[in-house]
Amino acid sequence: MVGRRRGSEMALAVAGVLAAGADRDRYVDLLRLFSIVMVAIGHWVLALLGLYGSGGITTTTPAMLATWLWQVMPLFFFVGGFAHACALRHRPSLATFLRGRLDRLLRPALVFVGVWTGLALILGFAGAATGQVGFGLRKVTSVLWFLGVYLLVVLLAPAMMWLHRRYGLWVVPALGLVAAVVDVIALGRQRPEAGVLNVLFVWLAVHQLGYGYADGSLLRGGRRLAALLAAGGLAATVLLVFGVGAYPVLMVGLPDNAQSNMAPPTLALLTQSVFLIGLALLLRPTGLEWLRRPRVWRVVAMGNTMVMTIFCWHLSAVAVVQLALLALGVQLPCADSPWWLAVLPAWLAACALSCAVTVRVFRSFEWFRSPTVGAAAPAIAGGLTAASGLFILSQVGLDNLTSLRARVIDGIPVTAGLALALLTAGAVLLFAWRKSSV
Repeated sequence: MVGRRRGSEMALAVAGVLAAGADRDRYVDLLRLFSIVMVAIGHWVLALLGLYGSGGITTTTPAMLATWLWQVMPLFFFVGGFAHACALRHRPSLATFLRGRLDRLLRPALVFVGVWTGLALILGFAGAATGQVGFGLRKVTSVLWFLGVYLLVVLLAPAMMWLHRRYGLWVVPALGLVAAVVDVIALGRQRPEAGVLNVLFVWLAVHQLGYGYADGSLLRGGRRLAALLAAGGLAATVLLVFGVGAYPVLMVGLPDNAQSNMAPPTLALLTQSVFLIGLALLLRPTGLEWLRRPRVWRVVAMGNTMVMTIFCWHLSAVAVVQLALLALGVQLPCADSPWWLAVLPAWLAACALSCAVTVRVFRSFEWFRSPTVGAAAPAIAGGLTAASGLFILSQVGLDNLTSLRARVIDGIPVTAGLALALLTAGAVLLFAWRKSSV
């Protein structure tokens, strides 16, 4: 019964997206799917480099500068701002908005964590959570930091919409100024722990640009404004990285590099985000023309019904492929080998196939909904608690689950058990409380 219900709800979701009228901004759907696919491909490449050696390729200047285009996570926060602005346009109740957004984000994540927790327990009690298996159990949850941060952005979205209605896009430079102050403390005064504050300030600023896109502010300026954003963002990034000199070149972490502008986010990542969004706006007419093709739109529409499932499970594809290679006794070449570029397409194709199979199995959970509605307070508490659990789990992994050994994160000892307890408590507040409130 539950399985049939999940399937029917997903079928309705797919049909709804495909039948979208002219008022739907299909370019947003393209950007959302593009960003998730690029994140998956990037992580598959990084996994190949991490497992078999980068050979020094990741320390070259061209590779570092390539991350200025490779870092596409800002597009997802930008699209998220657009989606939240559309949802808040009709001024729904706080409970309705939060529960609807948190529901879709958390369900696929909970299924993902549940499956991998079961596997980690089996492997841990069997004494097999060591070596590359243990490495995989630690890294497979690393992507969950994004969901933890995004849950916080969702919780703050109504307040940020109020600021946008009152002050417009001036909120973005204000957040940028706060991010700059945080960087001065974290980088200039050697207090790196302060940098974690920019996890919110930087991503909220990018998210706020999505509000500007939704109300037409970024579109009314046409190609001139888009070019100004792209050129200004790029110039500011060059100035911060090569002029100020306090910022790393990398916009994502690469093997053999100690620092990047991603962890934690910096003002340089914000300016790179402005550059990337400006570039996306410049390409919008081309993208819309492309989306008029029925087959292209169908792929984009279908992909948008499973973006969270793709995101949650794309690293699991690496685990499946690598286990198959270990079973076959196959050792792939290091990145400085002349054969590496020949192997890379096959590696990506294998990961894509494994990911497609996994997504096919779990995608219906993304659209399974409970019909009941509850209060806002438990949803806020559940969102905060679940976000904490997801972020901690992304840092500690699942390889020490059975041993209960703690890892120290920013001076605080935490365990996977604590992360799972917080995530479970958040889910209970969000889902179980809702059922008991009707």
